[in-house]
Amino acid sequence: MREDMFKVIVERPRWGSRHAPKAKLRHDKAPGRKHATGRRMVLEQHGYTKSLNENLAPLKRYLMKQVGRPWSKVYSEISEHLDANSTVKQHVRDHLSDFIMIKVTVDRDGGFMAANHWGRPMAPDHWWAKLYVDPKDGIIKRTDKLCHKLGLKHYRDTLRENRKRQVLGWRHDHNLRPLTETRFLVKIKGCWYRVDTDFTPVCKFGHRVHGRELVEALTNGRSDETGPWRIIAKHQLNKKELKAHKLCND
Repeated sequence: MREDMFKVIVERPRWGSRHAPKAKLRHDKAPGRKHATGRRMVLEQHGYTKSLNENLAPLKRYLMKQVGRPWSKVYSEISEHLDANSTVKQHVRDHLSDFIMIKVTVDRDGGFMAANHWGRPMAPDHWWAKLYVDPKDGIIKRTDKLCHKLGLKHYRDTLRENRKRQVLGWRHDHNLRPLTETRFLVKIKGCWYRVDTDFTPVCKFGHRVHGRELVEALTNGRSDETGPWRIIAKHQLNKKELKAHKLCND
């Protein structure tokens, strides 16, 4: 661990350090402030307070580089440069639990468990930290690899997939395969069809139709209810076309 890690972490000025102190506000010469609202008078009486503003990115990068090392040695290096007798340094040490799960246990069935901030046990797929300390050997390891080993899907991956679906919209519907803006492959009652529209499907307010709403509109032919567009062609895919699009009927 670099010797100046503490200076790097606390290099940012404390939040509120540039605000006017209470004494300066009390002697403010602006006449309009003395007759301002009650909130302004409260600010003049109490002023602003300062709070800690650490730059924890170097500490996080340091921990990520310690994968495969014993946690005891890594913690000794951290304690050497972040003394617990200092309030600010101890505050930085308190953030270690945000980046690494330290108190990990193994139950009778071989499952890994760790407690959250409120003491409730959690499985690895719900750990917020990307690192953990293996209770079997005390080595720092990656949480995502543990989830992959146990056949678990981490909640962070689920959130990423859901966010991608929201961005891409209807392109990821399992019953819909868009080919162009006006041509779609739709699965209707277990069979795939190619459906053509005269315009891009939009609702009556002019917004693009997507997801289940678009599938239902193309399936039931309710284009007159969803917007100023209509279905002009509908063709069931044959075996050759299904193979070309890597699809299959139920």
